Formats: sequence, structure tokens, C-alpha cells
Amino acid sequence: MGKPLKIRLQILSPVHIGCDDVYEPTSFVIDEDKQILIEFDLLKLIYVLDQNEKAELAKVSMADNLLNIFKFIKKSYKPQVGGREVEIVPALLDQYKKILSMSRFDKKAVINQFEISRTAYNPHDNIPYIPGSSLKGALRTAYLSKIAKDRDVKNWWEISRKMSRDDLQNPFMIDKNIRKKRLAKELEDNLLKGSFNTDPFRLVKISDLQAVNGVRTKIGYAVNKKKKQSQFEARGPFQILETIQKDEIFEGIINIEKPERGSNISIPVTRETILNSLDYFYRSICEDEDETTLKNINASSKVLNTIHSSYKDTMGISAFLVRIGRHSGAESVTIENNRYIKIMQGRGTQPKFAEQATTIWLASDTPSPDSNNDLLPFGWAILTI
Repeated sequence: MGKPLKIRLQILSPVHIGCDDVYEPTSFVIDEDKQILIEFDLLKLIYVLDQNEKAELAKVSMADNLLNIFKFIKKSYKPQVGGREVEIVPALLDQYKKILSMSRFDKKAVINQFEISRTAYNPHDNIPYIPGSSLKGALRTAYLSKIAKDRDVKNWWEISRKMSRDDLQNPFMIDKNIRKKRLAKELEDNLLKGSFNTDPFRLVKISDLQAVNGVRTKIGYAVNKKKKQSQFEARGPFQILETIQKDEIFEGIINIEKPERGSNISIPVTRETILNSLDYFYRSICEDEDETTLKNINASSKVLNTIHSSYKDTMGISAFLVRIGRHSGAESVTIENNRYIKIMQGRGTQPKFAEQATTIWLASDTPSPDSNNDLLPFGWAILTI
């Protein structure tokens, strides 16, 4: 085993790493004066309720009516219950007050428009962290893209587009999604010259990254916006996400094991190849996004400004751009010059596939994609050795 790499990750733009968990309506209240969400232990709330309040809670909990639960929690929460405080954007408070003012239960409004997704966190202390698997996925994509460039592997989807006779005889291969996944796997196997036990990336071990001094998160909106200004703006549903904020610091370890004698791994992964691929892959994506996409829609990430001011002497040497988490953009999670990005064309129309996405998800203070508030890209971070 090679010497472990101690790494530090500095967040440069909002990061949300999905964990299939949400803030439950029975476990939080929003403080209107402080503009914060307070997540509390329901058992602590029950402890301070009187008998009438406990009976009311039991009654509203048994009914399929989240509106009554919201209203009861808001009315019954007491400061001595305490809880974890999370900053929210002002528009979320407005949305919360609007729901509380509803006279009857509207399931679509209460559930679909007020589901708050949590970022990955340790259930023992509720502190967010960066899963090692998330970072490893980012490193793998960059590594594969660098190999594809060095070996001049391009247009894999065009080359492999025609189904073989075996595919046509196999009813499962008629499904486009199954075929797409299979071709993606074939491309990776081709680039790595291996599969399963011969995959060199199985020797890359990355620990979960833990916060250095606590973690500041914020709950806001994710909105989908066209990359080019248009009168027909993207109108997909917004999302409400908890994100790790700029300048938060995490630390962890990368171990790159050497193949055992007699191993079938033909191209071992090295520290140098991984780091060089990061510098090659993510810096060009960031520059294109910052200088072209975001300028076209009057947004700015300030990621490049941070790099130039704080890392200009170490970029590509001991500091490397990386992108992690949800809404990192299709280009950041696919192999360069071999992308096959699905572009939806509207109801009743077959989707198209292209090398570049036509929309971008951005962190927003409001649920409207065409508002004038600051719109920030998701997922940028600096990895330092």
C-alpha cells in the first residue's frame, strides 16, 4: 500500500449530497423572527405538552392531513424543547406562512411543494459530512475522461449505436435505458481495460470526509434554467434542498493500494494520474461554465475568483478543482467527448441526445428561475493534498 494522502476539501459553491432523508413536518418548526428552521426531538416536545395537547397531537397524527400537523407543531412548540438551527432563505419563510394560512388541506401544495431534502449527515450527531463514495465517483469520472483524451476515444455512442443481432434477439436490449447503461459500462471497461475484480479503481479507498469546525448549512431552492436566455424559460418544478455553504472545510484520507503480484489489473491507478486528471477535467468545465454559461444568464459563481485569489500558486500542484453532489451538471458526471445527455423535448415528443445539456440547475434564494437574485452553481470544491 502506498502512503496515505491526507486531503482537505474546501467548499466553493453550495453542495447537496442526497441521503434519501427529509425534514419531517413533525420534527421541525420555522422561527419567523430569526428566519431559521429548528429541527427538534419529537419526544422532547411530547414531554412538555399537557394532556390536552398530547391528545390533540395523537388525533392529528392519525389523520392523513399534513396541514394540521404543521399547524399543531407551530402552535405547540416551546423554546425549552431546543433543537438544531438551520438558516433558511426568506422565500421559504413566506412559503411556510402561506401553507399555515391555508384553510383546507391541499396535498399537492403541502407535500410536493414543501419537501425539504437533507444533505448527507451523521445520524449520531446530525453533523453533515462528505461521503467518500461521492468524492470517489468524481475522481473516477475525471480519470476516465483523461484516459479517453489520451487514447483519443471519441463518440462512443455513435460507434456503438447500431444494435448487434444478439441485441435485437434479446427483448431486454430493446429498452433504451438498459442499452444505455450497458454501453456506458462497456465504455468504462474499454478505458480501464478491466471489469469487476480487474477494475483498477477498486484499489482506491477514500474515507468519509469529516468537518473540521462544524458545518454551516442553509436551506434554499434549486431551480432549473436554460443555458441560453430565452422567452421560453425552463419551468420544471423547483426543489428545496439543504446545502453545505461556501468555505466549509472537510478532511479525510485517500489510500491508493498497489495491485497484488499476479493481479490482472493492467493499468494501475497512481496518485499522479488521479491528480492530473482532476486538473485537466474539472478546470475546463468550470471555466466554460463561469465564462460562458453563467454570463449568458447574468449569473456568476465567483469560483474562478476564489481560485485566482487563494490558490493561484498551488493549482494543479497541491490544489485541484473537483465537483460533487446533486445537480453538479451532466457534463461533470460524464466522460468528455463521449457524452450522451438526454434532452427532454416536451410532452408527447421523443427526447434527443447530445454532448451538452441545454439547462442548468442553480442554487437560488427564490423558487423562480427567472428572478434577479444571486444564482449559484452546485457542487464546486477545492481538494488540497
